[in-house]
Amino acid sequence: MSEEPRNIDDVTHKTRSVISTAVTSAAIVALFAALTFVPTRTTTHDAPILTHAATSEEVAAKQTMQYCPAKMDIADDASYGDKEFHTSTGDLSSSRGYAAFGSIFHAQADTLGAVGGTDGLVLEGPQNGATDGASAFIATQDKADAATLLDTRLLSAGAGTGSTGTVTSWATKGDIPGAAAARCVTTALTQRFLVPATTTGNTQQLVVTNPSDKPTSVQIAVWGTQHGKVTLATSSVLTVAADAQSDMLLNAAAPDEQALYVTVSSQDAPIAAIVRSVSMDGLTPRGNDYITPLSDMATTQTILLPTNRHKTTLMAYAQEHTNVTLSWISDHGLIDLGKFDIEGGKATIHTIEERPKDARAILAQSDRACALAATLTVEGDDKQQDFAVVNAGTAYAQSALAVTPDTSAGVTLVNMANQEAKVTFEGYDAHGEPTGEKTVRVDADSAATLKTADLGRDVAAVRVDDADTTIIWGMFPTNKAVSDAHVAALAFVPATGLIIPKQLIHAVNDQQIVR
Repeated sequence: MSEEPRNIDDVTHKTRSVISTAVTSAAIVALFAALTFVPTRTTTHDAPILTHAATSEEVAAKQTMQYCPAKMDIADDASYGDKEFHTSTGDLSSSRGYAAFGSIFHAQADTLGAVGGTDGLVLEGPQNGATDGASAFIATQDKADAATLLDTRLLSAGAGTGSTGTVTSWATKGDIPGAAAARCVTTALTQRFLVPATTTGNTQQLVVTNPSDKPTSVQIAVWGTQHGKVTLATSSVLTVAADAQSDMLLNAAAPDEQALYVTVSSQDAPIAAIVRSVSMDGLTPRGNDYITPLSDMATTQTILLPTNRHKTTLMAYAQEHTNVTLSWISDHGLIDLGKFDIEGGKATIHTIEERPKDARAILAQSDRACALAATLTVEGDDKQQDFAVVNAGTAYAQSALAVTPDTSAGVTLVNMANQEAKVTFEGYDAHGEPTGEKTVRVDADSAATLKTADLGRDVAAVRVDDADTTIIWGMFPTNKAVSDAHVAALAFVPATGLIIPKQLIHAVNDQQIVR
């Protein structure tokens, strides 16, 4: 993690053009956000402008925009032949949760095309009116039938400020039994994905959302496991209208690959994208999940794992040939897991066999920066399967996640430091009131687990405040109806950093511009 900038003051400057910058790997903010300019110590407000005078201003977003996908669905819902062969979502249910913390002016979830409207779902804090850092602003939805946009307006961009959202789907019948979950996606000009196989029976639907008020062209680039860069069988350009979505079937555009590395780049406006992944073997469901954008490539990365038994397949991509050393992260340190190579310019898969009982995560250390994710697969009765795609995690000092209605969750956390770390988890209910907290001590290079139920009843959000920047955590949500039906189900939601990216902008007076 990069070093935190100094605290900003309240000098505000409104601008029509939005300054786009690459900042920390934590997140990329919406480019159309209003900006806060904060003078550094070298700035003198009342000094006369000199011939070669220079100034530096710190920029931070005063608004963030996150896309929250609709419930899981089947991309091809056409019906052919006999009724028993028609696709069906069965008894699919869904829910959604939102949470905001810190210096929040207003946070609201709206359907696409209705941002800022009067019918939006407003995140509410405690009834006592407390708005200090100990409070949360929460909203929940019992259904997630349509995609939404989480629009968060900030009072300031201090540490511990930000918002997050979660969508969860589950079913016990039909063609997509099991569970799927995702956190809301922050808009950006470019987003990248590692996607499972595009062989027969696997549907990979890329959904691109443009929440801005102008259309944009989106360039899709794909690298596969066979020959590297793929010449797509469909168009490589999507045109996305304002306040609208477009989609592409990656399995049709790049078929017969064992994995894909995908980049989605918008030309005119920030976008948010996800991939809906559904797998079938004939009439037997093989799982479904949302795939969300990757963090930046890195040389040290961690994949969090659930406590239940599962099969693990790593997906990786690097621009050059890369050697990767793997280790299990257990409750008591690292356990050797061997090595594998990534061929430069190609997506690569690596299957991992049985894991030690107390292994909670996988540590990957590479000699060059790479992208990394894992497909985790569990099996139930009648060979029914479900899977979750888990991207390499990111460590934050302040972070949070939302817990959706009708779900509970197990939490996995990893300490990447070479010394013991202490982490305090705080729970909040749907009214923003604290439900309880739990402090966990984690040995160096080790992992630990807890449950959201450990933080009290009816937990709607979980926050970690002021942890070491070596802690990576996330949750594996479950649903009682699915568990009672003995249906294989697996889903994952990573923590979201409560940090607003900032950038130092330098300006130099040039009298030659105006004469």
